[in-house]
Amino acid sequence: MGAIIAAACAFGMPLASAHDSWYEKQCCHDVHCEPMADGTVLETSKGFKLPSGQSLPYGDSRVRQSHDMHFHWCHAQKATAGRHREFPSGNPDSTICLYVPPKSF
Repeated sequence: MGAIIAAACAFGMPLASAHDSWYEKQCCHDVHCEPMADGTVLETSKGFKLPSGQSLPYGDSRVRQSHDMHFHWCHAQKATAGRHREFPSGNPDSTICLYVPPKSF
């Protein structure tokens, strides 16, 4: 696995494919999942604050354990032509799942 990641870096390939092997289908199917830069997702006393301003309580069913030491945010940015998806809260930037590093889970 390390050799694959090293090769991807050497050739400028995106690393998203290194993560999608463990993203659950119900979190990513027809939506965008992305690793988040450190400090982008904030932990509060009540849960996690996302870049969209949305907050997820610690016990929310959309909070999942990450398989690495980073946050990964799966969210529906907008509907695309020919694809119809019902957003969980009706918000076009709605969170589907948030993968949280083990230290925060």
